[in-house]
Amino acid sequence: MSIKTDLRADFILLITAFIWGLAFVFQRTGMDHIGPITFTLGRFLIGALAILPLWYLMERPKRIFEFSAINKKAASLGLVLTAGMLCQQAGLIYTTAGRAGFLTGVYIIFVPLIGLFFGNKTQWPTWLGILMALVGLYFMAQVDNSEFFTGDILILVGSLLFAVHVIFTGRLAHQASPFQLIFIQFTVAAVISALLVPIFESWNWQGIKDAGVALLYVGVLSSGVAFCLQVVGQRTAPASHAAIILSFEAVFAAICGWWLLGEVLSDSELLGCGLIFAGGIVSQLKVLLKQVPGEPIQHPHGVN
Repeated sequence: MSIKTDLRADFILLITAFIWGLAFVFQRTGMDHIGPITFTLGRFLIGALAILPLWYLMERPKRIFEFSAINKKAASLGLVLTAGMLCQQAGLIYTTAGRAGFLTGVYIIFVPLIGLFFGNKTQWPTWLGILMALVGLYFMAQVDNSEFFTGDILILVGSLLFAVHVIFTGRLAHQASPFQLIFIQFTVAAVISALLVPIFESWNWQGIKDAGVALLYVGVLSSGVAFCLQVVGQRTAPASHAAIILSFEAVFAAICGWWLLGEVLSDSELLGCGLIFAGGIVSQLKVLLKQVPGEPIQHPHGVN
């Protein structure tokens, strides 16, 4: 593999991480106009429509919907994705984009922990990463703001659900097209959200229009374009590069939150975020040491 090819793949993945990091800002500003369920409906509806032409362009599928075992499993994953997204979106009402970015990144540590229940072995780097993340959470909790605590808990619950999503996505990844899996999940998430909106929220057409830019960003760029960029980048990028670069999503979330929303992290929060970020990387140390081009780094697509 040439240096030029490696650099191009790394750059593509860096753009992907930036798109996902900036998405946290739009997820927050979008809810200035609509509720979290309506926002979730809009993002997944747009995301499904955005992924459809990309799916056709890349793979030329003969059928979109069919009652198959794979699609049923994908629909089940859609339920988990919806629950995780609703928790994350509701959490963003109470916490900052930067905190949400780092707390969402904890899913990297939750994955091997949940894997213990399926008989998977957990190596020492994971336990060290978990310890660092727990210490980081302690420092992030040193903020006298009850709303932050509520938001952080919701974000962490969402992160746990994303970890479950990642584990079962990994089991289906080689059985079907990734575009097919994502499209089915986005469609299920949109349908569920549409059913929940009239129960827990009210339709606000003017609010939806006002949140249009945010919905288009997370629907088209974050869910559609960034997903395709990740697929392209990981075709040639070593796993070590992909794992490190994609983890910068949390860093970009904090930078964009400060730049666009005026969010400022305290010294305690910065230390906590840094420990969580470092813990996530350390927990993946075994993967980082493997220079295997194209080896997949699981990410909950469409989450950000």
